[in-house]
Amino acid sequence: MHPSQIATGAPTWVYVLLAALVFLGVRRLRTREVPVAVALLPSIAFLLWSVMGVAAFAHQVGILPALGAWAGGAALGAASGALLPDPRGQRLPGGRVRQPGSPLPLILYLGVFVVRFACGAWAAVVPAHAVMATAIGIAAGAAVMARLLVGVARWRTVSALPA
Repeated sequence: MHPSQIATGAPTWVYVLLAALVFLGVRRLRTREVPVAVALLPSIAFLLWSVMGVAAFAHQVGILPALGAWAGGAALGAASGALLPDPRGQRLPGGRVRQPGSPLPLILYLGVFVVRFACGAWAAVVPAHAVMATAIGIAAGAAVMARLLVGVARWRTVSALPA
């Protein structure tokens, strides 16, 4: 199968998702102050995306292997969020957060998209490997979701804004 066939055969929602991930990632290149709910949107989106993936995968292979792939990815993502340095947000008075500008979110968002897209293509091209490809895609999504949530948990509270 030619790569152009894979790209043109992907559903439209895949490209809408890619555009949304690029938009969210580019917004994180600059330091900004936003309500906590807005700062949590990428974490919630990746949580929903990973849970939907688990639900779909569970229909193929059963709930235990699907949860195993998700849990393995989530454990790796949580460990990377706890062990690898990254710019941390600051919780501000009034229910807001200051997020330092960083390319890391854009890299994470696009990385998981590429992995999941590639795994979907792999599963379509080599049906005998569909279970492995899907498990890797699920794990990648869960890893980014967990890394984002650990990052939120590590936000520091500041009592006053610097002068």
